[in-house]
Amino acid sequence: MGELNVAKAGKARSHHTKRQSRPAKAEWTERNPASVPATVQSALKEALNIEKVSMAEYDDFLWIIAQESSGVVDARNPKSTARGLFQLLRAQYSLNPNGEKSFGNAVEECQGGIHYVLGRYHSASAAKRFWLAHHWY
Repeated sequence: MGELNVAKAGKARSHHTKRQSRPAKAEWTERNPASVPATVQSALKEALNIEKVSMAEYDDFLWIIAQESSGVVDARNPKSTARGLFQLLRAQYSLNPNGEKSFGNAVEECQGGIHYVLGRYHSASAAKRFWLAHHWY
């Protein structure tokens, strides 16, 4: 009788190892930072100035905006709470100068994104490297 139980357990175990494979994620296509609207590019420069962040970080911050939101102010992800130029999650909304009320203001969305990136990655270039490896940040 013990052998029967072992056999059943073996079958159950092997059943769980045969999972259906998930379809591969769609290929990622890099978005050109030059496609970000000029008004958003100006807002990013203003936010970097307000936050006293070197303009040497500008290109990497702009690249992140291009990938995350295509430069659409108050962009919303219908599958999560991600929102804004940097697609901050609800838990990070407080990084904006006026919290959730900052959405719709390009400069304030950039300030929130700068706070997030520097707080988590310490530089925009490090955040970009992580993004390139994972397609999220």
